[in-house]
Amino acid sequence: MRKTLLSLLLSTALTAPLLADVPTLSGLPCEAVPELGLSERDAFRLEHLMTSRSRGLAGALLSDVAADRAALEAFYTAGLSPIASIPEGKYRCRTIKLGGLLPLTIYGWFDCDVRSVDGVLRIEKLTGSQRFSGTLTSSTEGLTYVGALHYSDEGPRPYEGASERDQVGCLLKAFEDGTPFVLELPFPWLESFHDVILLEPAS
Repeated sequence: MRKTLLSLLLSTALTAPLLADVPTLSGLPCEAVPELGLSERDAFRLEHLMTSRSRGLAGALLSDVAADRAALEAFYTAGLSPIASIPEGKYRCRTIKLGGLLPLTIYGWFDCDVRSVDGVLRIEKLTGSQRFSGTLTSSTEGLTYVGALHYSDEGPRPYEGASERDQVGCLLKAFEDGTPFVLELPFPWLESFHDVILLEPAS
C-alpha cells in the first residue's frame, strides 16, 4: 500500500501545474475570480491547491495505519470529476487531515447541510467540535468554497480575508461510489498541511 500511495504522490507532484492526475480536469477546477472577494493570500492558496495536496500526501505517506492510507488512496486514485452544482439537503461528512501534527488523521462522520439561502448556495458542518460554514460558487469545473472555521461553542463566522479561521477550497465529485463529493481545503492554517472533507447524502 505504501508503494501505491507513493506512486500516487509522485504522479501528483509531477503533474501539479495541470492537475493531470485527476481524470477529466484540464486545468484548475476552482479559480480565484475577483467576484469571490478573496484576499491575495487566499487566492494564492486556492490557485496552488495541487501543491498543498502533494505536501499533504507526502505527510500521509508516513502513516503506519494501513486502513487509513487505503481510505485516502481510494478516492484519489479513482479520480475526481467536474461538477456545476451539488444537490441541496442533509449530508454526512468526515474530515481527513493530511500531514502536520500527525501524518494522517481520519475523523468519524458528522452532520453537514447544503442549502440555498437568499439565492446563495451554502454549506455548513453542524456537529463535531470543529465546524465550518461558507458559500459554494460555480467555478471552472468545480464549486469554489469560501468560508471559515468555528468551534462548537461558537456561532458560524464569516470569511474575513485576514483571519487564521478563513478557508478556501474546491468541491468536486468522486468517481468512487461510496464518496460522492470531495471538498479540498488547501494550506489550512491549523494542524495539517491539507484538509479533505468527504460528503455523502444522509440516509
